[in-house]
Amino acid sequence: MKNNNFKLLCLLLSAVLMSSCNALLQAAKDTQVKNTTIQKDLGNAPKRAYTLTFPDNKDRIPVGGYSPGEIMQTTVNSFGKRYKDYVFSDFGITTEVYKKNAPKWNGGTQNLVMDLVAPKNDPDKKRPCIIFMFGGGFVDKGDDCSQEIGKGMAQKGYVVALIDYRLGFPEGNLFVLCQGDFMKGFYEASLRATQDARSAIRYIKANAERLGIDPNKIFISGNSAGAITALNTVFLDDKDIPATPLKDINGSLDAMKDNIQFDSKVAGVISLAGAITDKKLLDKTNNTPICLFQGNCDRLIDINTSTAMKCDDKNATFPIIYGSQAIYDATKSKNKIKFNYVCNGGHLTVNWGLSGMIELISQFTISVLEGNPITGKTIVNPIKKECSDACN
Repeated sequence: MKNNNFKLLCLLLSAVLMSSCNALLQAAKDTQVKNTTIQKDLGNAPKRAYTLTFPDNKDRIPVGGYSPGEIMQTTVNSFGKRYKDYVFSDFGITTEVYKKNAPKWNGGTQNLVMDLVAPKNDPDKKRPCIIFMFGGGFVDKGDDCSQEIGKGMAQKGYVVALIDYRLGFPEGNLFVLCQGDFMKGFYEASLRATQDARSAIRYIKANAERLGIDPNKIFISGNSAGAITALNTVFLDDKDIPATPLKDINGSLDAMKDNIQFDSKVAGVISLAGAITDKKLLDKTNNTPICLFQGNCDRLIDINTSTAMKCDDKNATFPIIYGSQAIYDATKSKNKIKFNYVCNGGHLTVNWGLSGMIELISQFTISVLEGNPITGKTIVNPIKKECSDACN
């Protein structure tokens, strides 16, 4: 009995310490976000953080951190080929709330916004659209390539929707310390993000004529957690989700039934350093063209099959996830899939070379728009190597 009481006391103390640590990290994260905003306002953020100027909006999730780098330079050719070349010199940004009163994981609700980046003076009113989702482990909003995707693809003639999605889960702040149990909360957070992605697709379809978008030419993309969400949006259905987490997200990936008269199908998916979180999804045959980018030196999301986040001291419990190589190997015989293997590339897309990455993205999207999606595996060299591992 004494031994059991001692174990119970240890568990209680551990829970209290974990809760206190989580609270301290949340406070630190809030301070980080505030400082990032201040530094940007003072002009002290990385130069690439000033690529786009967003309209003020109280609902927009503030950026917690920007990857380093200069503003990406583009050479405009107004006589070039639309969607392939940078044919527009100017673009504008408008902000819309695409989902109202979405329930947060810890109570309350929030409005979710999308920033629409579109070419100015564009005579085309049925343009393809790329929905892009930021990364940050489902707890933060990081800007690793959102600025460049918005600018580059808009200058090529696309409308780019940079969307917010709900963040957070129990013990979510602890992953930076490799502490905590993420076997439950991490998965549910990815499901809430998937709900939001599906809502964004339906919102754009519902407002396609007003926004000058072709509802049949919507792509979904993202990096890191955003890429996981983009892949979920294409591969995941309610029937694939176990009963308990499905109940935790109110019973459906379309629980709020916003613009439910429209479906959430897309023309293609583009994953930057993403993964699939459920092995059985790899057995699915999917009619949606897939484009994957990932480095073999990615230490956060393994390119093959491994635990998420790669915590070396193993004090955190993360689920097994399946990176781009695993996805490609398992699905290439039954799906239209293109894999850009970034040789000695890490997790940060800025180190891959954003201009080159955007060119490869547009090659894929053009092939889909022309009805002949490119497939196969290509070795891509980054501008900055993060290791010297063998590439194959």
